[in-house]
Amino acid sequence: MSTGSNEVTEAEKHGSKLTRRPPIKVFIVAATVANAAGVLSVQILGLLTLAPSDFGLFSVQYLFFALASSICLSVVCEPWLRKDLHDGQSSTWHEYSSILIYLSTLGGVVTLVVSLAVPALQVIAISGSIAVLASTYRTGARYHEVRSRNWMRVLYSDVAGLVVTIGTWIALSLAGENSIWSVSVAWAAGSVASAILSASPRILGPRSLSIWFTRHRTHITPLLRDSTLMDLGAIGTPLVLAPMLGIASFGVYRAVSNVAAPVRLLLNPLRPSLAGAPLSMHLSRQRVLGSASLSISTGLAAYVALIWIDTLSLALGSLTAVAAYAFPTALFVSANFLGHYYYIIARAHRQGIHLLVGRIVQTCLAILLPVGGVVVLGLSGAIWGYAVATMVSALTWLTLVVNSRLR
Repeated sequence: MSTGSNEVTEAEKHGSKLTRRPPIKVFIVAATVANAAGVLSVQILGLLTLAPSDFGLFSVQYLFFALASSICLSVVCEPWLRKDLHDGQSSTWHEYSSILIYLSTLGGVVTLVVSLAVPALQVIAISGSIAVLASTYRTGARYHEVRSRNWMRVLYSDVAGLVVTIGTWIALSLAGENSIWSVSVAWAAGSVASAILSASPRILGPRSLSIWFTRHRTHITPLLRDSTLMDLGAIGTPLVLAPMLGIASFGVYRAVSNVAAPVRLLLNPLRPSLAGAPLSMHLSRQRVLGSASLSISTGLAAYVALIWIDTLSLALGSLTAVAAYAFPTALFVSANFLGHYYYIIARAHRQGIHLLVGRIVQTCLAILLPVGGVVVLGLSGAIWGYAVATMVSALTWLTLVVNSRLR
């Protein structure tokens, strides 16, 4: 087979154009941006168009997706990756997709049951459960595609999710629907479109569940233990705070987390690639200083944006209410980037004890500081507690990754 340069020369001799596939980096960047924009679009639509009370309700349901995707990573995606990295073995797509579809369906069913049981959530019970099911499946399928370097499929699915989400919301808005229902339906439509263009699942019998857990138990146990502790703080705490704050204040509290969504979503699409890279790359002085600089930059950007919104008195839904808490929100955004990056690395490369130490610190802080803040200072105390807890947790993950060595 001739080289690319020879082909170009030959084509030029005949006056013809040679069609060449774009470099793989183009697909990686495009897919990363499309995925981040697609996931972010749902949260931004809710943040900018819903009043704090409606955004609080939407956030309650979105937490079920957060829980389902967390379990998906711990039971399906990362055990599959770690099995390959550390044991030199990996399961087939048939096995992987089967456990994934079972888990995704469970997430959708749980969301439906809980939403139907809560009167205020009944209007988005069906759309929300569909969104959770499809989004969870897409999370696992995309992880597999990125690790397998199937960037063409990744890109098509991500772009479809983004376009359908925005298009559905615009269509509903033009039809006079501009409510929590329209945001939920747009989320569901985009998630389904993205899932359909992902690799089709191969559903095996129920016995495949026990086979999967038996084969991956060594990796599932520490990961699931870690994610359970994480979910107690990241998902359990907000659900505890909701009745303490009231649904409107809870909407503002959750909106603070969504301000950090853009920086998190720059990392999540690259999670398989970051986790699969050599540990030494993440421990270099240049990488540590670079990640710290990026985290500070994101916090500054968030602070400037919120001050600008507050100064101009812009009406941007729940985001307007967050502007009153610009400094603690900026602190949270900065810490969230740093902590999320090194947490991804720890999940892939660290032994169980390191994960356990980091997670215990993070979970205790994530529960005690926001809850204590609510008791003492109400909403302001909850937000400050959330920010400080995230900053200390980020430094903990950084320390555990940099100072320890994989055996």
